[in-house]
Amino acid sequence: MINIDKYDFFIFDCDGVILDSNKLKSNAFTEALPDEPPDLVAEFVEYHKANGGISRYEKFKYYFEDMKKQVEAEAKIEKALNNFAAIVSQGLISCNYIPGVLEFIENLFKLNKRMFVVSGSDENELIQVFIKRGIDHYFEKIYGSPANKAENTSKVVSNMKKPIIGLFFGDSKSDYDAAKKFGMDFVFVKDYSEWENGLEITDHKNTISSFEKILLT
Repeated sequence: MINIDKYDFFIFDCDGVILDSNKLKSNAFTEALPDEPPDLVAEFVEYHKANGGISRYEKFKYYFEDMKKQVEAEAKIEKALNNFAAIVSQGLISCNYIPGVLEFIENLFKLNKRMFVVSGSDENELIQVFIKRGIDHYFEKIYGSPANKAENTSKVVSNMKKPIIGLFFGDSKSDYDAAKKFGMDFVFVKDYSEWENGLEITDHKNTISSFEKILLT
């Protein structure tokens, strides 16, 4: 049960929290590297799943510079980024919402609650997706990469004019770490997450399967 009145503002991650898009992103990381060794790409995708919320820029940089030990890999990184963007752009517009999340956001909006998005997705891409889906107006700001989760959470918190209490809905360790860094409560949205040990790290009492049966007070 979540006491809505306790909180002055709410932060939502996107993939796995608002949109059912984690599998879309994981598949896109594979498809964005068609000429790379399959075994290495499979290892890279596992790295991606274990590091949800980190931007695609950092992940492809890690693949070419750390996993493949390539120097001057900028052109290959850029090509992979372009491939990735082409694959996910339409998918983000057409994929399903996490069950119940739209109704939950609409209820908060009716209560005049302040809401923000802090995502690892490309910021400009995400804003356009939210505009096309007709949900951008619910949020004061939509933040994404290349800035990381902590940096973007800091932007939200620094705009608050008084000490206030926030709640972060996330599905990755980067979400959890950002919330804790800025003293926010955290709710783990688990059923569509790829964070394997999320339940071990987060408080089970602050875990929801989706927003479908979330109880408000």
